[in-house]
Amino acid sequence: MADPKSFLDNLNNLRLVTSVALEHVQANLTNFVRDASADQVRQCDRSISQIRTLAEQLEREFNTLEYLIGQRAPRSN
Repeated sequence: MADPKSFLDNLNNLRLVTSVALEHVQANLTNFVRDASADQVRQCDRSISQIRTLAEQLEREFNTLEYLIGQRAPRSN
């Protein structure tokens, strides 16, 4: 089981990777649409579908995490 620091580090890494991926998509989507072959467009469609599924799963996990944190009894330090 990951300790809280590792969990937070992983969330931060996810944020960074997602941010870089978003920047890359924003910077290159016009060129991709213009230059991609039909096969590459099909690959793109598959990848988008897989990414959307993962994003939905992450959203459910984040909702669960937020709910559980909200239900947690206050801790003394």
